[in-house]
Amino acid sequence: MAHNLENVNGKTSFASTEKAWHNLGQIVEGAMTSEEAIKLASLDYEVALKPCTFDVEMGKSIVVPNNFVSYRKDTNMPLGVVGNRYTIVQNTEAFGFFDSIVGGKIAMFETAGVLGQGERIFVSAKMPDVIKIDGTDDITEVYVLLTSSHDGSGSIIAAVTPVRVVCQNTLNAALKNTISRVAIRHTTSASKRLEDAHKLLGISHKFVTETNELFNSLAKKSITDARVKELVENLFKSEKDDSTRITNIREAVMASYFDGIGQDKIIGTAWGAYNGITHYLDHVQKYRTGDVKFDSLMNGASSKIAESAFQQLITL
Repeated sequence: MAHNLENVNGKTSFASTEKAWHNLGQIVEGAMTSEEAIKLASLDYEVALKPCTFDVEMGKSIVVPNNFVSYRKDTNMPLGVVGNRYTIVQNTEAFGFFDSIVGGKIAMFETAGVLGQGERIFVSAKMPDVIKIDGTDDITEVYVLLTSSHDGSGSIIAAVTPVRVVCQNTLNAALKNTISRVAIRHTTSASKRLEDAHKLLGISHKFVTETNELFNSLAKKSITDARVKELVENLFKSEKDDSTRITNIREAVMASYFDGIGQDKIIGTAWGAYNGITHYLDHVQKYRTGDVKFDSLMNGASSKIAESAFQQLITL
């Protein structure tokens, strides 16, 4: 089950303002309030700790020093083993993070969900800021994300990302593609740091503004077809590859530049060149598996090609 969303008695613990790829959960019209999101996504459970014990023989057990089991109070489901410094941050506190941003419990939530058996949760809200290229339909929406674990596997993370989180896979993608992020360990200072984490939005607002300016500067830079071809030849080359294969790849990249979706409005610009290259990497290039594609686009060879293209184009 790639989405890893909790399902209890036929109800998926997920709520969203629009249908996700998995077609699961509760869909609502318009943004949700914190109370609505908590209820609809079945996030209204509490987590507690019990001493970690070890059965040495029938009817006899010993306590494992400095270790505790985290568990759900509603189902008594154990979630993980944690240390003695671990501090629980309840789901309602995570939602309080968002409420503190706007100073009230208003409708702003986009998605919320429970993963596994409750060991991890996520909530997201759409920011008013967008990345938009003037004169085109290119718009990138930006989301505030908070994800918290109850099993000791990781920190609480508050992040700003262009990825809309609706499941385990998209959560992984969002955490690999953040504009800014704050990691908060589950210690006694967690609640205070969570209150302060909304400061990252100010940084993110500035980042989105600067990114808008940078992308639009690419859209204003002219570039010849010959220069695009030269760039593609420099980006896609390898001594180990057959020359025919490399030629075919380069031709496919150029086809993406000339004929990709929306390219007719931006051909002849550095932004058009960048989009043609990334369109090939995202939609045309063949990968062995979906996981290989994900890793390549996030941190691997395709990511490096896109970054190199971007750096070369901004220096034109």
